[in-house]
Amino acid sequence: MSASLRGIVSLAVIASLAGACEQARQAPATVDTTTPPPPTPPDTALSPLPPPVPWDTAAGPLIVVRGDSGETAVVVLPQYTDSTLPVARSFDSASVRGAALDLFGRTGAVGQARLESVEAFEPGGGACVGWPTVALAAASGAGATGSAGALGGWTVALARGRATALPLDSIEALPAADSARLAADVSRLASALPDTPSSSFRGLPFTVRTAYRFAPAPGVQAVVADAVRKLNQEANPLQEHTLLIAERDSTGAGSRFRAVYSERKSGSEERVESAEILAALAFGPARRTALLVSRIGDETTAYALIERAPSGQWRLRWTSAPGC
Repeated sequence: MSASLRGIVSLAVIASLAGACEQARQAPATVDTTTPPPPTPPDTALSPLPPPVPWDTAAGPLIVVRGDSGETAVVVLPQYTDSTLPVARSFDSASVRGAALDLFGRTGAVGQARLESVEAFEPGGGACVGWPTVALAAASGAGATGSAGALGGWTVALARGRATALPLDSIEALPAADSARLAADVSRLASALPDTPSSSFRGLPFTVRTAYRFAPAPGVQAVVADAVRKLNQEANPLQEHTLLIAERDSTGAGSRFRAVYSERKSGSEERVESAEILAALAFGPARRTALLVSRIGDETTAYALIERAPSGQWRLRWTSAPGC
């Protein structure tokens, strides 16, 4: 994955995504994946969500994620999850070779490409999988090379025609006053989420590591952010990441953000899992809004799809097997 993705890709996201091999190396983590019931006022405790459901087939049969230097990419196969991987045997790479792709980044649609080559893939029965690497070629222009890095600033690709992009506005690109206001909103919302009584981070201030504004539905403005708290113990510094989604009415003056989804991970500073937002997308004729997220651990990376229902409720739709 890229440095930015290994730093994040803080919607895994899901302590089980790291697998048994990760758990043996990582300090115990806590997870709080939540969403508010209708009578709960803004900024108060959120209630647990149901477990994730299978991959949304409207999103297509594969995900292609940009690699470390941009010169390579990997194919993530949605049928392989942390529960299905141990019984998987093999994958026919010919079934996706030549696939037409739409490329997406955080700023929106980037372009089109085709899957030019796919390495052999044997998932095996371990706790994590080495996803097959691929080469992409630009969809237009004869003689385009297989370098994914030559195709622009994309982060993720899906089968052609399966999704449309929702641009994400980064907090760093906003005017100073808007940036400061958004950071204050994220910190306020993260502070209002419930802490466990034994949490070592209770009362500590939040730092906003990443934050993006976007429009998940008409008349709705949303923010997805990673808020971090640190406990600087000399021998074992700890860190906590809170992935937060909040919404507000964009048509009402003075409307405030309210938290609609959150999950929290904590552990050793060097091993704690964080999340990076790859893209915001709308799937199918119903244009179901979702965030594609990478969940980066100490030695594994997994992927998640966090989806918005028409009612405005967000839920974890799917999580991949952890990649080695």
